[in-house]
Amino acid sequence: MGVAELVDRSAAAALSRASQLQQHLREADGAADPVLDECRDEIHRLVADIVSLRNAAELLKREVA
Repeated sequence: MGVAELVDRSAAAALSRASQLQQHLREADGAADPVLDECRDEIHRLVADIVSLRNAAELLKREVA
């Protein structure tokens, strides 16, 4: 497995986790709760991680080409 593929898989795993967290937030039905705030914060961190991973994969692909 190449580095770019590994990065893509990592990004896919992060997307999956973000999707799970979004579902939990929907199920909570907008209730004000510190746990929900933590979930929202984690989703934002995951999205930032995904963007970073995708950018890294793109840079790796360019460097290899």
